[in-house]
Amino acid sequence: MRRVLLFLFLIWSSLLLAQEPTCTLEGYAPGRAGKVVGIYAYNDLITYTEDKLAEGIVDDSGKFTLSFPNYETRYVFVRCEKLIGFFFAQPNHKTLAEMPGRDPDVMVNPDVEYEVSLTIFSEDSTDMNVLAIDFNRSFQKFWLANYDKFLRKESIHALDSFHISMKKKYAWVKNPYFMPWMDYSLASMEDATFHPEKKMATKYLIGHPLVYTNNEYMNFFNNFFQDYLYSWSMRKEGEDIRPAINDRGTYEALMEALKDLRWLSNDTIRELVMLKGLFELYNNPTYNPRNILSITEQTAAKSKIAEHRTIARNILALYSGLRAGSNAPPISGTDRKGELVNPLELYKGKYIYVFFYATWNTNSTAELRYMADLQKKYGKKINFVAISLDDDTLAYKNFLKQNPKYNWLMLHYDGNAKMKSDYQLFAVPAGFVIDPDGRLYISPADHPSGILELQIWKIVNPRDPLPIKPGER
Repeated sequence: MRRVLLFLFLIWSSLLLAQEPTCTLEGYAPGRAGKVVGIYAYNDLITYTEDKLAEGIVDDSGKFTLSFPNYETRYVFVRCEKLIGFFFAQPNHKTLAEMPGRDPDVMVNPDVEYEVSLTIFSEDSTDMNVLAIDFNRSFQKFWLANYDKFLRKESIHALDSFHISMKKKYAWVKNPYFMPWMDYSLASMEDATFHPEKKMATKYLIGHPLVYTNNEYMNFFNNFFQDYLYSWSMRKEGEDIRPAINDRGTYEALMEALKDLRWLSNDTIRELVMLKGLFELYNNPTYNPRNILSITEQTAAKSKIAEHRTIARNILALYSGLRAGSNAPPISGTDRKGELVNPLELYKGKYIYVFFYATWNTNSTAELRYMADLQKKYGKKINFVAISLDDDTLAYKNFLKQNPKYNWLMLHYDGNAKMKSDYQLFAVPAGFVIDPDGRLYISPADHPSGILELQIWKIVNPRDPLPIKPGER
């Protein structure tokens, strides 16, 4: 009997573990019955590219319920009729909120999106939304009591004392998102009120983890490194920045040019600052935009950090016209028999993963091994295509002979310069997922060794929980 009970317990436990954690918003939007309402999150907090998490319709009573998969606390927003309201989404958590309507005295332009404050209903003191509201009230009292010190630029000691008192007040909080959120919300205030730069860097950056999904951390990071590449390029210490971009146009040259600059000795921070700088410099007329895209694409191909690859791909999508949802540019190549093939026509009405590589690039050929695993798992639902950009066709043919197990559609780009230009193929590897209607679905996609499998899993199994958490692979 004990064995039977233990067996049933193990089955029940495994089912619970297999369930995908979700967040649910039960909202009230008075006066907006029948209107579309959606929840969105920023894919990254450098480019602020949006991801739609859920969408529905406000019912006749003004109520709506939206649920979406959610593995960690995130700062997300609900949008309805050009109004947006932010809240913290937490795994396996239900949030009750009211979304106020438009204030005609303030929100006078119907074509402009305005932010409104959601009213959160919760008695849970550990709820991130409740904690944030409580902290903001404390800060408001502090601000009103010390406003004159900010005017006289004497706020340093007052802010430091307030920060210490808040750490004591919330010492009981176990929510791992809250304390960094509070610290960096005050860090941004300290940074804006004449705290020494060295003190700020030591206290909040050097030796501290990068918290990519924490909105206040990234606000601080973005403010601290605002226009960093441009401002340092005007100094003697940064004189190599401009030629690294305009003349050499390589990831390695720019990373080397930034290596000895202030606060950038850490490779991870340096790479993130580099991406932020490239994003800011794209429309600067003194920099070569094509080289900026080239370095960004090289970063997407070479970075070991998934978050950085995501940011790089978002920059490319924003500036290259390869945004998700747009029509995929034409694709063609010669197959093993030397015949010209158009994958978009061949696999019309089906999902396609297109992967660009070159035999001389060991990083890209190594990714083909992971691609082989994905093709075995998902090849019945998604068509895999690999296109070689080798100028040496003999090397390409020898590679195919040496790797007969790569039995999906293997093509050579056949000197198609327009395709390389259309897909901004400054570096390999590079990949894209195209939907059954011929539109870019994931653009650009991550490497086969990265989070691509999770994205493919959601296409193939839209209603099933992910096999692993994002970021675990």
